[in-house]
Amino acid sequence: LMETKQDTAVKISTPCIRKCKLINDHCVGCGRSWEQIRDWTFFTESQRLEIMKGLKPNKELDKEYERREGR
Repeated sequence: LMETKQDTAVKISTPCIRKCKLINDHCVGCGRSWEQIRDWTFFTESQRLEIMKGLKPNKELDKEYERREGR
């Protein structure tokens, strides 16, 4: 029996909302630090969920993102 990529794919929880822009070393979309983003696939699922609990949207970073994008 051959395995396909679909059989071996693992779902990874992520707070990413595809608004990726780093300001002050934090993503304006998800709030993760660049280190957390870099290491995300190496964390266990329970570590990812714990980190996600502590993330908060940063309105100031979001305003800065909009300003830099000219919106």
